[in-house]
Amino acid sequence: MASTTDIFKPDNKTIEQIFGDTEAFYHMPIYQRPYAWDKERVEQLWYDILESYKNNLQDKEIDKNYFLGSVVVVEKYKYQDVVDGQQRLTTLTILFCTLRDMKLFNKKDDEYYLIQESIAKRNKKRLTLTTHSNNQALFEETIINGIDFNKSKKELKENRFLQTAYYFRNLILKAQDIKSEDYIEDFKDFINYLFNKTTMIKVVCYDENFAIKLFSVLNDRGLDLTPADIIKAYLMEPLVNDEVKLNSFIEVWKQIESILNYTDEKMEGILNLYLYYLIAQNPKKSLQDELKREFKAKDSQKIILDIKKFAQNYSDIINNKSDRFISMLRYLPHNVYWKSILTTAKHLEYKDFDKLKELITKYFYQSWIAGGTSNRIKQTAFNILKKVKNNEPIENIKEIILENLKRYDSYEKSLDSEYIFWEKWLKPLLLAIEYTRWEKLDFIPLERNLQIEHILPQSWDAEKSWNGENLNWKDKFSKEEAENLVNSLGNLTLLTGKKNIEASNCNFDKKREIYKGNSGKGFDGKISFEITKEIIDEYEDWTPKTISERYEKLATEVKEIFKI
Repeated sequence: MASTTDIFKPDNKTIEQIFGDTEAFYHMPIYQRPYAWDKERVEQLWYDILESYKNNLQDKEIDKNYFLGSVVVVEKYKYQDVVDGQQRLTTLTILFCTLRDMKLFNKKDDEYYLIQESIAKRNKKRLTLTTHSNNQALFEETIINGIDFNKSKKELKENRFLQTAYYFRNLILKAQDIKSEDYIEDFKDFINYLFNKTTMIKVVCYDENFAIKLFSVLNDRGLDLTPADIIKAYLMEPLVNDEVKLNSFIEVWKQIESILNYTDEKMEGILNLYLYYLIAQNPKKSLQDELKREFKAKDSQKIILDIKKFAQNYSDIINNKSDRFISMLRYLPHNVYWKSILTTAKHLEYKDFDKLKELITKYFYQSWIAGGTSNRIKQTAFNILKKVKNNEPIENIKEIILENLKRYDSYEKSLDSEYIFWEKWLKPLLLAIEYTRWEKLDFIPLERNLQIEHILPQSWDAEKSWNGENLNWKDKFSKEEAENLVNSLGNLTLLTGKKNIEASNCNFDKKREIYKGNSGKGFDGKISFEITKEIIDEYEDWTPKTISERYEKLATEVKEIFKI
């Protein structure tokens, strides 16, 4: 068995050792994200070092060292890939260049040599740090080769590296002001503290997978390298020697991200859906491992173009705001299954797409209302996916759905519960009824403003309402009747937040006034719902009998909506 030192080697190093080592050359692998530190992060770094320096200046026993965190690298031929720490290493390099170009030191000063050797080695022929290939030219031209502190706002806005340099310049100018509380009396002493007393733990790994796992352990914030980053790198690797194909790949990847900006999914989510489409079964390994296996020895350009098509199909589905079945599906807790099924169906131009959409909506809702978990629907969902991929008739899919439903209690029993108010599926259920009332109704999000209204109030036995009105609910309901009915389906409806507050703990005639609203304008957060306005038209009083009648009416509708 290999020893730990064969896998990785940790070492606490000063900034001078990190950057000054004649064999230390840092490279950003293609899966790393671009440089992204903002003003707040830059200032935090500066002031943390400055505070430690001043503390040590006053008392040599305090802050003998300032710890800047870890950097995890993978040993490669003639350079090291940075897995963790690229933002800090890049920021420090920009600080060195800023210190150099503000001419705080003469070229003969040790401090100037220290700074210059940290930026580039071997008589300036070899850069200590290189960033992403598509940003390297900008990094070198505007930072490494010399910083122009007279750039326009537009030029700054388009260059994050330059923004950081300007932040540092302003901080250094402030530190040069004797009247400032940030004043540094001896910059040479400060540079000595920065390079020789500021440290990082450098972990050199000899296996990339181990480096990524180690990174996830060292960082509380979790793994910055997402499966999407790793898959991107994997697909780009065969293209690195073909600049045209590589740039084309990167452009398509950006186009996919742009498509997803208008959906509820990120790149990792769409890759997960794409994996389900490819394998039509529950993955056994991690997303990146499964996709690597599926993509092995295949054309990266064809793969990324197909993923783009898949993402566009997903976007077309999710952004169909007036499709009531899509709207209903969006409320489901286990949405990965319906998303994978429908996106696969659209991607493969499944002939019975609309029937499939309606059928799985009914299936997933029946399972959800009956208390079904993810495990209940998972295998059936993958079986549906397989049949869609095989372009089997909709009747075959209906057959496996009915077979699954037979194994469990009917959802209809749940509708008759006395405690339905606390069910997570109640709002979606009432909204499903509402969607049937309209020829076309845009998706209604489950926001705080959307609330469940108790027609018989929960405080039914109160003597007076919030505005002093005498309440008469106790004249109509016994304690047993109220307790059995108050949280049942027949007594519940939808209101927006403001109306819900107005209607709470009122008599029925007052509630009927509040329930009124303008019909036919769609949902805008203020208009009453049709299922609520129907109460006004159909019931002049609210009693145990009317609650039972309304329950029968709604239950019948629900059964018709979800009938398979």
